[in-house]
Amino acid sequence: MFATRTIASSILLVGVATVAMAQAPALDVKLGLWENTVVTDMSGAVPKVDTSKMPPEQAAKIAEMMKGLGGHTIVDKNCLTKEDMAKDSFMMPEDSKQKCTRTITTNTRTTFAATVNCSGERDTKGEINVESSAGGTAYTSTMKMATMSNGRAMNLTMKMTGKYLGPTCGDVK
Repeated sequence: MFATRTIASSILLVGVATVAMAQAPALDVKLGLWENTVVTDMSGAVPKVDTSKMPPEQAAKIAEMMKGLGGHTIVDKNCLTKEDMAKDSFMMPEDSKQKCTRTITTNTRTTFAATVNCSGERDTKGEINVESSAGGTAYTSTMKMATMSNGRAMNLTMKMTGKYLGPTCGDVK
């Protein structure tokens, strides 16, 4: 489950990172605690793991984790701060093995759209579209990414929704 979540989170961050390479996002969203639901569907060459030399318990855990790579839903919470929204690298993953370029096609108070192209360890191309509601208390987003790694292609589609929970984040980062 950890690897599935890590992969999905990394891909999500790549997609959302397109929000602001050259400029801060103009989206009208409230700062504070958010609940996010991400529905992920992966297809293509999902990575294979040789479990033949692993202890049975570890092999079973890996097999279960790999089942979750096809399609799944993650619900989590995060804290959105003024500093996050002001950064040119808003939600950029820190992956020194990737070199990414982004083209923002729409950046308004209600809609953000961009394309992303990354090269390095994994060649990735995709697009993202985010729409925020009036008052900035909800958003919907779609992201489609195609990744090529070691000659193997993998496609990812994510549908994301978020709802604002309040101005105080507590222990949530």
